[in-house]
Formats: sequence, C-alpha cells, structure tokens
Amino acid sequence: MQKNDLLLLSSISPILYGIYAQGNLFKAYRVQLKTLDALSALHKVIEENNIRRIFYANGPGSFTAIKLTHIFLQTLHILRGIELFCVDSFFFNNNAPIRAFGNQYFQKKNNEIILTSFEEEPKCEFVLPQHLDEHAFDFKCEPLYVLPAIG
Repeated sequence: MQKNDLLLLSSISPILYGIYAQGNLFKAYRVQLKTLDALSALHKVIEENNIRRIFYANGPGSFTAIKLTHIFLQTLHILRGIELFCVDSFFFNNNAPIRAFGNQYFQKKNNEIILTSFEEEPKCEFVLPQHLDEHAFDFKCEPLYVLPAIG
C-alpha cells in the first residue's frame, strides 16, 4: 500500500489539512471544529490514508491550538514513528499578517515575527499548496510561540 503525507494547518480557524501522494495534493479538508476535536478526528484519517509523514504549521496562531497540535503530533511521532516536519504559518498565507488578539497581528519582517496594530483587519487567506515543497520544512519541530510581554 502506498504511503502518503499529511499537511496540517491547525494553528488557525478553520483548520486545514490535506493528503498528499507523491508530493501532490489529492484530498483537501476545511474543518470548523475546535482544535482538540479536529485533531481527534485526524486519527482515523491517518489510518485510512497510510500516513508516513506529517508536515505542519508550528505557529504563530492560537496559543492553545499550537500547544495541542504539538502534543498530539509528538505523541504520534513517539508511538507510531511518524516523521514530523514544520514551517511557520506564514508559509500558507503568502506572508500576510496573522490575527493575534484585538487589533494586534503577527507579521513576519526580515525573518523576525513581530506584533503590529492595524485599524482594519488585513486580508489573510490560508491555502494548502497543490505540491508539497519538502525543502521549505524543518525536521526540528518546536512550537512557535509568539507572546507579547506582560506589563
């Protein structure tokens, strides 16, 4: 049976994921569930599609979603030997600002992630690529928490 890859973007809502065969997207999903519920449902998708590697966004985005995703994927890695690869969330939205809280947005400038205020909500559309570029991902997968200083 052919082994496939899963690409997961769960640090934002709605959650996006896709199944890739030989690097090409052949099934795409958009899920409006809470992160924990969506990740729980992924177990069946992983089994049914013979997933061998998972590529995912490690942040920024929802702090809770990033934590849940990291724990879920590390558990799969340890228990089932699934390989993990990550990239920041900006890879999936053409480097557009990502909502943080209030009128604050994460923005990537010169490879640094900063918080920026916007009067109007900037356009931010996340998409799954048609072809999985493995070279854009890193195998050292740590959550990318970007939290403001508490004052």
